[in-house]
Amino acid sequence: MISFLHVGLEWPTDEPHPRPTIDFARNADLAVDQLYPDAAALGAATVRARFTRTLIDLNRAADDVSPTLVPDHPAPRPRQPPWATGVGTRPAVHNRGLIWRTALGNVQILAGTLPYAELQRRLHRYYDPYHRAIELLLARRRARFGHAVLLEAHSMPSSIPGDLVLGTFEGGACSPELEAAALAALSAPDPWGRQLNVRLNDPYRGGELVRKFGRPELGVHALQLEVNRALYMDEASLRLYPELRPEPRPEIRPVAPPATAPLALLYRVKSLVAALAAVISPRSTTALCSEAPSPPPIPL
Repeated sequence: MISFLHVGLEWPTDEPHPRPTIDFARNADLAVDQLYPDAAALGAATVRARFTRTLIDLNRAADDVSPTLVPDHPAPRPRQPPWATGVGTRPAVHNRGLIWRTALGNVQILAGTLPYAELQRRLHRYYDPYHRAIELLLARRRARFGHAVLLEAHSMPSSIPGDLVLGTFEGGACSPELEAAALAALSAPDPWGRQLNVRLNDPYRGGELVRKFGRPELGVHALQLEVNRALYMDEASLRLYPELRPEPRPEIRPVAPPATAPLALLYRVKSLVAALAAVISPRSTTALCSEAPSPPPIPL
């Protein structure tokens, strides 16, 4: 299954805090879900967030809160940012946890602090249902195939080195076989002979969903893919390149001259999803885990 948890652009009309005057699109993984048009045909379920991450970030731990933002929180534990690749290498970030005070460009979201009761309401209304949906979808796949795979789909600014960053929580969230299959699909030349710069766990190793749901010892595997936004949009205008605009979509096949970056990216993402689908087919279950007619519940 594929999760698009940072594509949301909505702010609820009944939210007690007024809609902030920020650019929601610039604080989102804008249109990254449009890179996966063949997901359903390849057998993947998808789940998308409607609401902006500036309301509550679904990819952070439920207690990843700064005490300066939620002063009455009984046990706040702000974390290192998800892009920190080594334990203890960077301090916790107090504005990029579950709740943000400012958006990109230091634009204010919260004028003061957020009461703990309000945080709990947001968790109950937005955060818990999304995590529960993923839990249920993974459980259904594991019951059917013996194991399941979660792919977290993200995008990154072009200021970050590389074209694609695969995150596996330093290999702890998926099996070595699955990591190798994903890297091979992303790194191999496409039919036009073009290769993309693929990095592993650097600088993004995976956020809360990869950490939380990746349990390879129980047959549940999680990976995260960060895509350089310059490959599919003009970052200044946030306008998608023609290949990513609504249907009809150009057919992805070898042509001359060589493919544009968006077409090459679409091919690469499709190759990744196809590779993950092939690995998790019933014929391949022994490569990852043993079949289990009644798998135990996933500890969360």
